[in-house]
Amino acid sequence: MEFRHLRTFQVVAKTLSFSRAAEELRLAQSAVSRQIIALEAELGFKLFVRTTSHVRLTDAGRHLHSEVDRLLAHLAIAITGAQQIARGHSGELNLGLDWRILMPHVPEAVVAFRRTHPHVTVNFVELRMHAQIEALQDGRIHLGFVHKAIIGSHTELDLQQVYSTKMKLAVAADHPRARSRRVAIRDLRDETWVKLDEKTNPGFRAFVVQLCHPALFTPKFGRAAQSLEGLLALVAVGDGVCLIPAAFVPKTTTDLRYLDTDCPPFELYAIWRKDSPPPGLPDFLTILKQTFAAHLTKGNAAS
Repeated sequence: MEFRHLRTFQVVAKTLSFSRAAEELRLAQSAVSRQIIALEAELGFKLFVRTTSHVRLTDAGRHLHSEVDRLLAHLAIAITGAQQIARGHSGELNLGLDWRILMPHVPEAVVAFRRTHPHVTVNFVELRMHAQIEALQDGRIHLGFVHKAIIGSHTELDLQQVYSTKMKLAVAADHPRARSRRVAIRDLRDETWVKLDEKTNPGFRAFVVQLCHPALFTPKFGRAAQSLEGLLALVAVGDGVCLIPAAFVPKTTTDLRYLDTDCPPFELYAIWRKDSPPPGLPDFLTILKQTFAAHLTKGNAAS
C-alpha cells in the first residue's frame, strides 16, 4: 500500500470533492481518481459513493478515514524524529572508553555537547582499547578511543586524532640515569622492563616492543602489574623501568623520575564506522578537539 494513495484518500475524504482534492494535491483530477481506484482495488471495498452531484464516504471509508488520520499523524511524528536523529539533534551516542587511558577532558566535552544537543543521550561504555574495535563492528558503541597501532588495517573505520603526547621513561629516584634530562632508547637495551599484565592489559607488551624496535633490540621484561599505579610502584622500588605517555604522569612523583626520550609520541584517536556515523558526530568531534586544544594551550602557558 503506497503512502501517496493514503494521502490522496485523506484529502478526498476531507474535501468530499475530487476536483478540490486535485487542486490541493496539485494533481490532475484523473490522477486522483486513478489513485483512489487503485486503493479500493487493493483494499477490496469501496471508499466513496460518487454521483454526478456529490461524493460521500461509505461506512467502511468513514472508518478508514478516522484511522488514516491517526496513522499519518504518527507517521509524521516518526519521520520528524528520524530526521532529528539523522541531523544529530536526538538519539543516542555510545562512547567506548578505557578509563585506564588518560582522557580527563572527555566528560567536559560531553557536557558542552549536551548544551547544544540536549536531546542526544550520551552513554559511557567501559571497554579496553582492544575490545572497542569489535564493539564498533557489532554496534554496541558509536565512537571509540584507541591508540593508532590498535586500528591496524581496519579500513572500515574512520579516525580523528584526539591528542598527542610525548613518551617518558620512568625510573626510580636512585636509578643511575635519574639525573639525566633525556635518554635514547638504544641506550636501554640492558635494562629490565616492568610491564602490565597481558591478561588484563592485552597489547601493552607489544606496544613497548614496537617502541624499542627502531633501536634494534627486544626489551627484557621482568615483573608485571595489573594497573598503571602498580606498574609505577614496581619502578619506584627498583624492579625495572617503563615507558609512559607524558599525559599519564602523576602529579606526585617523589619516588620516580620521568625522562624525555626519542620515542615517537603516544597518539590517541577517536574512531567510528564509516558506514554508520553516530548522531551529532561532527559536532561532538569538533567540541572534543576544541576542549583538548584549550587544555593543551593552558598547559603550555603554565610551563
